[in-house]
Amino acid sequence: MKIGFIGMVALSVLNALPASAADTQPQKARWTSQEDANGSIPHVIDVLNQKLDRQLTLQDFQLDEDRDLAFNHYQRWIQVVNQVPVHGRSVRVWTELGTGKTVQVEAALEPGASVERLRFLKAETSDLSLADTLSLIRKRMEKGEKLAGAPRVRDEWRSGRLERSVRVRGKSGEHFARIDLRTERVVSYEFREFPQADLRGEQTLSANVYPIYEETDDNQLLERTPVELKHLLTELPFSQGDIYSALKTRHYYDFQADATLAATPAGRAEGYWSMAQLKAQAEKIRQELPTVPNDFAHGLLLQGTYATVQIHPDAAESFPNWGFKAQRASALFPNWVDSVVDGKDVSEMLPSQAYFGKPLSSAEEVLARPARRLPDHDAGQYLADGFDEIQVYYAIDRLFEELHSRGFKDPVLSTRPFNAFLFNPDIAYRDNAFYTDDTINFTTYSPKGGNMARDNTTIWHELGHGVMDRLMGDSIELADTGGLSEGMADFVAELVVQAVTAGPKFPGYQQSRIINNTGFFLTNEVHDDGEAYGGTMKDFQDAVIAQYGQADGLAKTADVVLEAMRLARDNPGLTAADWFSHVLFADELGRPGLRAAGELKPYLLQALAGRNFKLDGGETAKFSFANVKEDGTSEEISGGGYSSSGSPGSRGLPITVKLAQDGKAQFKLKAALTGSDAYAFHYPLQIRAQFNGGPLQGAIQWTGEEGGTRVYDVASETDTVEIPLEVNGKCQEVNRADGSCVDYVSVQIWGGPNAKSSIGKKRFYVRVKN
Repeated sequence: MKIGFIGMVALSVLNALPASAADTQPQKARWTSQEDANGSIPHVIDVLNQKLDRQLTLQDFQLDEDRDLAFNHYQRWIQVVNQVPVHGRSVRVWTELGTGKTVQVEAALEPGASVERLRFLKAETSDLSLADTLSLIRKRMEKGEKLAGAPRVRDEWRSGRLERSVRVRGKSGEHFARIDLRTERVVSYEFREFPQADLRGEQTLSANVYPIYEETDDNQLLERTPVELKHLLTELPFSQGDIYSALKTRHYYDFQADATLAATPAGRAEGYWSMAQLKAQAEKIRQELPTVPNDFAHGLLLQGTYATVQIHPDAAESFPNWGFKAQRASALFPNWVDSVVDGKDVSEMLPSQAYFGKPLSSAEEVLARPARRLPDHDAGQYLADGFDEIQVYYAIDRLFEELHSRGFKDPVLSTRPFNAFLFNPDIAYRDNAFYTDDTINFTTYSPKGGNMARDNTTIWHELGHGVMDRLMGDSIELADTGGLSEGMADFVAELVVQAVTAGPKFPGYQQSRIINNTGFFLTNEVHDDGEAYGGTMKDFQDAVIAQYGQADGLAKTADVVLEAMRLARDNPGLTAADWFSHVLFADELGRPGLRAAGELKPYLLQALAGRNFKLDGGETAKFSFANVKEDGTSEEISGGGYSSSGSPGSRGLPITVKLAQDGKAQFKLKAALTGSDAYAFHYPLQIRAQFNGGPLQGAIQWTGEEGGTRVYDVASETDTVEIPLEVNGKCQEVNRADGSCVDYVSVQIWGGPNAKSSIGKKRFYVRVKN
């Protein structure tokens, strides 16, 4: 990108201006109807000027979102300087439906001094093309990883400079990058693994499914029970052949995915496109298709108002003997493939179709479909049997039914279907299920793994991410490692489990991740962080149910948590304290006929006690966890996964060793504990190093792992535990597309030999390449 003389002068002036810490911290304001009930945006800006001693006008903001939620109306106004958004700076306004009366106003604004500094920078359009932007990201990606989605791009002011923020889906996760548009350098890169039908009437069928899951962690097989498959459509579009052939007369390259340019004739003429526009075109094509009855005579398909089930298109080649005729589904399947344009690697989206599953020919067949647990998890046999589709349809539809009855009534957000795709054969996805963009995706499974398409707790967890995405908004940013997302997805699943079972008593429930004693700040990986969040909310729910009974207690907790999600919508930096404060505010609002104002506060505060957490941000206990390097220095292993501060040995940045298959590599970990006034460790206790049994463990051969978990006694706070490790060069299981294997050791704090669960856990990740 070229910078002209004026731009250089502006930068010189900018660099000459001192910036204090106060200049860069957002100015925040918050109020509710008790302080000011006028929710109109001009009045809100006047109040902000009074509170913050500013001279803001409506021209300093752009309306970014304007929608009805279940119980209020929501607007988000983003702050702009020189017509360019300022990252994380906005005014968010919740008002009562119909009256416009304030419910809540939250603002996080760029300080005035910083705004004046930004005005020196002329916000010219960058010469950096989207193609070059994606090329910069590809250079940071691991070998074997591919981009497989339309990028979301926004140019914005951030940290005193003009940056381009990019979010784009890959084969096995999402890539997040920030690029300095002056230097065209990547200043931040992070990879996060993935941890429509036309309504024409509905019908219901009887089926036999697993009410919770097929098998427990100790391989105990459970029985199926009778249920109803509800909301099945009575008519479907007839999708013979390639119904999207008309959309394939042009290319859909990732570097030309631009919603703004795609909205103009000139932009479309130059090849720009958007996923929203393409979905609208696909919907129009489906609406013009003739319809056929969705009944036994025609082969009834699992397509419903809230759930659709399809077979991944790549399954046709990997598993050719389905035992029934493959029929293309009408839903648009964005199929991302590798391509080359002007000598550069790019990704191209092909408008495609997945396949319908096995048609149902009679009511008897629905009940009789076999649910075999094959020793090798033969995906081809499962696909031919056709049972997994029934299980997945039931689980998705049941989640909607239970949440609808407990307050999930937001227009559009609570009725848009989730689309399931089964049997993705790509090795990068093996033994996984993940959610992205209104879809839940299932893979194939190794013999030791569980079939996640038959595990409702997994399905409800993944869809919990979807519920959170819908209620908490596209622009929300979590200030910690993402544990809130994992923990609250666990809690959404727990809400549904409680609703379905009326009080869980099934085998394996006590091994559920949400049942734990994990403390805050004693973990370093997103799923373990989530245990603290989910466990706290589980304790809260249990206390409310104990007080008010199963039905009323569940209704109260579900309602207050869903409302807290709405009230935290698009938060620019949601912390744990912010989240629990929003739950308390939602409780303070009450819900006439369901819960009184402030009724649940004591139970949440009780749940937070004993979890190493203080709402006022006071001192907490610490779990030091470091890798001792060859030179004797130690490097703290911070959070990986969703964390932006991952260090070598974390999930986001495993330590890579290149070994011959008969080679070995050594490491040494160091662990120490420090208590606080509010959270004391009770000695003696134990530090345990676990090599197997956790999610995704078992790929690397650790020397001595056959001896089981190692236990180290800790007599006092002055004790430091050193854990020697050795990895072997031969992978026990390849779990990465480049032929390597990634695995971790889980180092856990236990209260003693008789403790039932750990109170803290951290992970050390290694990658072995031959």
